[in-house]
Amino acid sequence: MSEYHLDIFMHIPKTGGMTLNEIFKKQYKLSEIYDHDSFQKKMMNMDELTEVEKRNIKAITGHYFYGIHQEFSRPFNYFTMLRDPVDRVISSYYFLRDYPGYEMVKDMTLEEFVVKGPEAPNLQTLMVCGSQEIPDIEIAKENLKTFSVVGVTELFNETLFCLKKEYAWGDIHYTRKNITKNRLAKDEVPSDLINLIKKYNALDIELYDLAKQLLNDKLQSLTEDEQNQLKKFNLEQSL
Repeated sequence: MSEYHLDIFMHIPKTGGMTLNEIFKKQYKLSEIYDHDSFQKKMMNMDELTEVEKRNIKAITGHYFYGIHQEFSRPFNYFTMLRDPVDRVISSYYFLRDYPGYEMVKDMTLEEFVVKGPEAPNLQTLMVCGSQEIPDIEIAKENLKTFSVVGVTELFNETLFCLKKEYAWGDIHYTRKNITKNRLAKDEVPSDLINLIKKYNALDIELYDLAKQLLNDKLQSLTEDEQNQLKKFNLEQSL
């Protein structure tokens, strides 16, 4: 990608983004990346950045909704990672119960969280469409189609390989970060509750299906040599 483009990682909570974020940050100098409302390891709102600092920034990463590029007057590329909506909601519930600032979740059952919890119903659609209140699936789909790479958590290595190819990244080997422990697995959750999650995340399920299709299109276009490189990478990460 051109050095004049702004590379934006739209980090959707509980999609494996912490692991991906660590890899992403390794590709830039500290002065070139604005990371989760901080710059050069200091908490700083975007409007506090000087024009010189803004011009030097090559990458943005964080829990930002689509539209963050409007803070910069230059071409941009988005990439993101989506996750099976049922698994994402379950993981989010168990993670937020112990997370500072989300004390309300501690007193919620999983069922209550599904219906009215923060970051629960259709969050992925909400973020990708760029709305702070109402998820619009059609806008989300159109936005997602413009992303340079759309990954899915369940195909993390494949996503990472496509990102390396797209952005000419260096080392992409990793150790998993921010894994939610002490949570129910998807197959341990009662079927009626699974159905409730699907009901309240119907738009996210539709968007996730598109994400899988977009990633599959990228994988289908890999050359034979690239496919062999991907197999080697998968093997190395499994050791």
